[in-house]
Amino acid sequence: MKIVKCNWHRKGYTLFFIILILFFIQGCSLRLITKYDEKTEEAIFVSTRMVDQFYGNLFETDEEKRQYAKYSEKYVEVEAQLNELVLRNKVRVLNKDSTDIAESILELWRKYKARHKEKDTYKTGVARLDKKRFERIFSYAVRAEGAKKPTENN
Repeated sequence: MKIVKCNWHRKGYTLFFIILILFFIQGCSLRLITKYDEKTEEAIFVSTRMVDQFYGNLFETDEEKRQYAKYSEKYVEVEAQLNELVLRNKVRVLNKDSTDIAESILELWRKYKARHKEKDTYKTGVARLDKKRFERIFSYAVRAEGAKKPTENN
């Protein structure tokens, strides 16, 4: 008859180390997004303010006096700011969602600019809808950047 020795003490050490590793892993977090950047958040607010001022000035002008030429310089200024926002997001690794949001904002800005240039007017109802759309998208951008802020746990 063969006697089988069971090395329970070795199995006990293995189990102990597995449990110890699990406790360490539980305290760690895996981050698959970029870190919060205060300057990017500030750039979002600056861009928001510029777009808001653009529409504020537009609403202060009578509809029949809203020719594209009066606003072309402001379009260029805002577009430059939005290009900066897109670039700021693109150069940060693991930042695809925020980059997509910034690119959407820029794409909309260019679309509305082209429409204004083509029609050479900007109807109040259309402008209100466009402004509301920008407000929603900028809100998403701010929340996306704010979600990257470190919490107490990480």
